[in-house]
Amino acid sequence: MRIAYIGSKGLPSKSGTERVVEALVARLSAEHDITVYCDSRYTPKGTKVAGVRLIRIPTPKGKHAQPVSLFFLSALHALLGRYDLVHLHGTDASYVLPLLRLKYRAISTAHGVPGRLTRLKWSPVERFFIRAMEYPFVYLSSCPVSVSKPDADYLEARFGRRVVYVPNGVDDRVTADLPKAADKLLAAGLQPGDYLLFAAGRVDPSKGCHLVLEALNHLPGEPRLAIVGDLNQVPSYSDQLREMADKKRVVFFPPTSDRELLFGMVKQARLFVFPSIGEGMSMMLLEAAALGVPIVCSDIPENKVTMADTVLYFRSGDALDLAQKIEWALGHAGEMADLSRKAADHVKSRLTWDRIAAEYDELYQACLQRH
Repeated sequence: MRIAYIGSKGLPSKSGTERVVEALVARLSAEHDITVYCDSRYTPKGTKVAGVRLIRIPTPKGKHAQPVSLFFLSALHALLGRYDLVHLHGTDASYVLPLLRLKYRAISTAHGVPGRLTRLKWSPVERFFIRAMEYPFVYLSSCPVSVSKPDADYLEARFGRRVVYVPNGVDDRVTADLPKAADKLLAAGLQPGDYLLFAAGRVDPSKGCHLVLEALNHLPGEPRLAIVGDLNQVPSYSDQLREMADKKRVVFFPPTSDRELLFGMVKQARLFVFPSIGEGMSMMLLEAAALGVPIVCSDIPENKVTMADTVLYFRSGDALDLAQKIEWALGHAGEMADLSRKAADHVKSRLTWDRIAAEYDELYQACLQRH
């Protein structure tokens, strides 16, 4: 089967949607002829991925111009190609579905439905566009898919059409480079095994990093906190976080494409704190669970559906409750170790990429067989 992937920035992945595409094509490229459309700013010239054809699309600079042009030009290029199926990623890319459906059947995957999350702040224009994209996503996709069960339920209730729930996954073996991570931590003044960790590909208000910093002020003693991620997404929010941070207790680390290094930092954390206010389905959360790290996590529906009773939850948006849960977790290492073992078993038995890729392969076959 010839399949084109549109809607991600490109490969190799750094975070987010690209991680999903990378995991899928790595497992499906042996059986299918796969093409991935990439932003030339994201995927360097000469990049090669085994078994995958990469098409680099030139894009202009700009927060909105860059993704809009990438998806539109990718769809135009795809119309000139010969594929059996297009797999579109992201509801924000759904405006290209009218083009793609002129020639192809298209499976679309939502990695979050921001229009459902009324707590997040958007401008009126952004909110209009976000909500408008739900219509083509549901009605023009040959098969609409969501990585989030709450999002799938929301879309089904709103539009009366089935949306298939296919979660994200983790690798069977999550490899952590402990020595390299320890060197990086020690160089920053952190002792391996004795710090809290917040990590996200992009650090914006929906990730809740400010809640961790607020909670830190309510904790007894002086626990240290490591923050890993890209703070350049929302400059005003980045400035706010740096002003809130206690310089003696908080260390900021830039994002890293070295996944084994990142996992080494996660693995050696005393607690992994995941305070997201809104999510689709976080792979960072799944990977922390697979690494066997005790987790304190916001109680948003997306997290509870994913992790069940294997983590310690706090009330989403409540920094004081987060502080109380962190204090309890630090004082009950045995109970948290039991939870972390349950979490690792949970994700490794139910949410591996091999299983997820097989589910998508079945959807591809079913989509082509459907009249």
